[in-house]
Amino acid sequence: MIAARLLQRIEANWEAIAQAVISSRNQDPSLPTYRNLSDQEIRDRVRDLTTNLGRWLYTKDDASIAHHYEQLGRIRYAQAVPLHEVIQKLISIKRAIRTYASEQNYNLSPVDIYDELELLRAMAGYFDFVIFRVAKGYEGAMRSSADSGSSRLPDFQSAKAQSA
Repeated sequence: MIAARLLQRIEANWEAIAQAVISSRNQDPSLPTYRNLSDQEIRDRVRDLTTNLGRWLYTKDDASIAHHYEQLGRIRYAQAVPLHEVIQKLISIKRAIRTYASEQNYNLSPVDIYDELELLRAMAGYFDFVIFRVAKGYEGAMRSSADSGSSRLPDFQSAKAQSA
């Protein structure tokens, strides 16, 4: 298995990772809409992503995980969170997990280092998959909204005007 002990530490320490994400959110001017989400929502998302990382690595259950993250994209669209912020936040979570994993690499053997690199490579694939599925769900919700005659575009424009 790919760095099973490290993956278990990531899953067990999701709260520390979430706190790092919350701190970075509060300091990142490119995420104004995410400041409106509660800390608990961010914690839930980090826990969800770390739990599903292990599940995806071990089962390759693409269908249910794809559905899960497409639903997240639809939710973020309904919350009027701009897609670029959703993607930036996912990248921020990935970076926090990678930083945590790298900080755990003291006294590693060459085999452990190789396992860590394999985990980081696999994690990159997982986040690529998640980002694609979130964007797909978001865009699907946007198309459905446009087809039904209610567009979120004015909300984005007013949010942009307010942040300028």
